[in-house]
Amino acid sequence: MLTETPGSVQEDLRFYECLDQFWHPVAKESEIGDEPVRVTLLEKRLTIARINGELVALDDRCVHRGASLSLGAIEDGCIRCPYHGWAYGSDGEVIEVPANPAVSESLTVALNRYQCVARYGLVWVSLVEEPVFDIPAFPHLDDPDFRVISCDPYEWDCASVRRLENYVDFGHFAWVHDGYLGSRDKPEVGVHETWREDGALRCEATVVEPPSGKMKKHLSGLGDLITARNEYWIYMPHSVLLDRHFEGGARYVLFMAASPISPNRTKSFWFIGRNYALEPDADSEFLDFEWDILAQDKPIVESLTPDVIPSQLGREMYVKTADAITLGYRQWLTEISEPGPSQ
Repeated sequence: MLTETPGSVQEDLRFYECLDQFWHPVAKESEIGDEPVRVTLLEKRLTIARINGELVALDDRCVHRGASLSLGAIEDGCIRCPYHGWAYGSDGEVIEVPANPAVSESLTVALNRYQCVARYGLVWVSLVEEPVFDIPAFPHLDDPDFRVISCDPYEWDCASVRRLENYVDFGHFAWVHDGYLGSRDKPEVGVHETWREDGALRCEATVVEPPSGKMKKHLSGLGDLITARNEYWIYMPHSVLLDRHFEGGARYVLFMAASPISPNRTKSFWFIGRNYALEPDADSEFLDFEWDILAQDKPIVESLTPDVIPSQLGREMYVKTADAITLGYRQWLTEISEPGPSQ
């Protein structure tokens, strides 16, 4: 499907339209309290609520007059619409019509209910009964050797696939993150292989970085440059786990899951983990470093056109070696977006 954007650039929505086949994070579990919460996933408004201890995801639209249920309340094991008081059970069925109670027993209408689970402190939703893949793995969260921080989510005006590609784009480190993750004096990207393993696109790369930023002061003693072996797990459609191995056994972990609000709006949920500098007082130093990196990336990623990557791989150019992981990701996404998804 091709659509015209305000800038008169045609966008190919094929990759976007296949995203309903997956699990997506939509909120932090701590946000779901005694009242329903509204979220947007793939332009679909949903109500997330905890009813009788169970997480529930329903359409955020009363079947009566279309009011938002997330403005209502949870009462006696149901969600009550704020407009006329219609009540819905956890299965989405209407169980009470206050204006005419006799109608309640004869109604057969119901809201759509979607799969909804909590994992890693996040609420995950699938809009289909059988998602292509399971929720991504994040084993470090329960590893007692790591201190893991659940960070505040952020939203960018970009496609979710663009957000993922930026995260694993090795070629931009020297230019966008000069002095942080790379150096413009050494912009070359080394050879790295990609392969598929256990539902993930894998990649390993050894990088050399300047020891800049508060986060890296805890790695002092490694010289003027820091060498790291980076291990990537890219989970379809746009989650990534990065495990960084430094000299001496220090490890630094990042986990990010991008959630598509719309074709050009993305909410990212993320975590930081480390097995060194474990004192809580050091958390702010790691967070400050990562927020600096995100601030450098945001204007660049939001400027990319078109917002949605083209499903025809030949419509953009690729640099041998430097873009190996991007090409591997797009090839897999192409297979998934075709009839009869490939795993």
